[in-house]
Amino acid sequence: MSLIQVTAWLSIFFGGLFSGAILIVAVERVNLWQRMPIEQYVVDFRRALYRLDPLIPIMGVLSGVSAVVFALNADNHSAVFAWIGVALIVVIMVASIFLAEPMNSKFRRLPEGQAPEGAEQLRIAWRRFHWARTVVALAALASLAVAVT
Repeated sequence: MSLIQVTAWLSIFFGGLFSGAILIVAVERVNLWQRMPIEQYVVDFRRALYRLDPLIPIMGVLSGVSAVVFALNADNHSAVFAWIGVALIVVIMVASIFLAEPMNSKFRRLPEGQAPEGAEQLRIAWRRFHWARTVVALAALASLAVAVT
């Protein structure tokens, strides 16, 4: 198996896990969080962050790194779509660091069950951000799929 085949497979594999995890959070957790009483939400949200925060970014980095190696070794058409996929993953990562992480930290810094000030507004802002991130993640996966096919 050649380097380009391995990196194509890895970029799609981890890209699918990355985008899929983001989509599952949007479909499952965000929907439930919207309907939960704020007291229940702050506990559930904080617990979800415990596992999701390290896992999803790791999959994004693995997909992005694989896609970069793929793009550097691919022909023009495939390389263009791989670079688009990488750029979209970078957009997600940077936006997550600068927009979502400050919101997440407000929940993490407090003892479990204690709501940060403005928790309802944070819930709304986080939900909107996450839906936007989901659209970008699916576009990234589509770009990577086009690149490797």
